[in-house]
Amino acid sequence: MVRIVGLSGLSLLLLGFGGAASADSALSMGIKAGTTGIGVEAVYGLKDKWNVRGALNGLDYGKDFEEAGIDYDGDLRLRSASLIADWHVFDGTFRISAGAFINGNELAGKADGNLDIGNDTYDARLQADIDWRRFAPYLGIGWGNSMKGGRLSFSTDLGVMFTGSPTARLTGEERTGLIDPSVFEEDLRREEADLNDEISDFKYYPVVTVGVNYRF
Repeated sequence: MVRIVGLSGLSLLLLGFGGAASADSALSMGIKAGTTGIGVEAVYGLKDKWNVRGALNGLDYGKDFEEAGIDYDGDLRLRSASLIADWHVFDGTFRISAGAFINGNELAGKADGNLDIGNDTYDARLQADIDWRRFAPYLGIGWGNSMKGGRLSFSTDLGVMFTGSPTARLTGEERTGLIDPSVFEEDLRREEADLNDEISDFKYYPVVTVGVNYRF
């Protein structure tokens, strides 16, 4: 079940800016959706072909995954804030964008049953917590310029967030009580190392969004 993250605080803040802005101001606000979740965005028009925009994004949803031979019942928690500069190369809708995200994305997974952990099989419960580097540079292209044309505009972004390799932490419980805890802990750390090795190539997060903006 998808749980949309509340962004009412930022919405009120942006509406406050909008109320203070004049009809000819270079400020627009909007909503967007995509691989970063559901977001609210403010865009400020600089001179010539440049705009700058900031956004808050969030979404929670279930995402099962299999890594290192174990099936996890997963939950993906998307949280991010971004500040991005847009260069409208031809003074139109096409743009080249660069900036950064504060990346709070996290993936948590639970596994339960007879599990192959390290070198042995255990009747156990596992909890995997995976996250990424907080500061993530961004590079992309897109279409849409809320400072041009009518007050209502649409936009699309295609880009990459450079997150670096994720880090996984495993915790677990061996349920029979018949295994030496130190042996189980050793195998748990082996499993954690295997998991980190398998996910080490996930260094880039695709950013694909669509949005609508209103210029005040």
